[in-house]
Amino acid sequence: MKSLVLTTLIATLPLIAAPAFAADEINVSNGISAGGAPLAAHGVDLVALVQDGNPVEGFANHSATYDGASYYFTSSENREAFEANPAAYLPQHGGFCSFGVSVGKKFDGDPDQYLVADGKLYLFLNAATRASFLEDVTATAKTADDQWSKIKSIAVGEL
Repeated sequence: MKSLVLTTLIATLPLIAAPAFAADEINVSNGISAGGAPLAAHGVDLVALVQDGNPVEGFANHSATYDGASYYFTSSENREAFEANPAAYLPQHGGFCSFGVSVGKKFDGDPDQYLVADGKLYLFLNAATRASFLEDVTATAKTADDQWSKIKSIAVGEL
């Protein structure tokens, strides 16, 4: 009887846990990082990106976990700046391509293809999607924000 209960519990755990992870609300790598959560922003130091325009990879020994994702930084100072005000550094639309979000999709956001506008960080799939976003930043950002509220909790594979 004990093994039947244990087997049933183990079999139902993925069904209970799946909704928490199915939404793909943050663009993360597969697997778990040194911080104990999936790695976001391809490991690029978001503070260096926003403050210096420098997409440089951070280090696991300077990691912070926020909202279920790990972020790497090049220094403890950058990590502390992030921890003090994550909203100032987190990419819009969960780190997915902001142009893709504007058309209802969740494409990978590449920190090498980015824009900081009005104090917000936007990531893009590639140079072409960045160029499309740049054609009308204000309108496309608003469309992306409106779409994000609709697709945020929808799994990538369902879009």
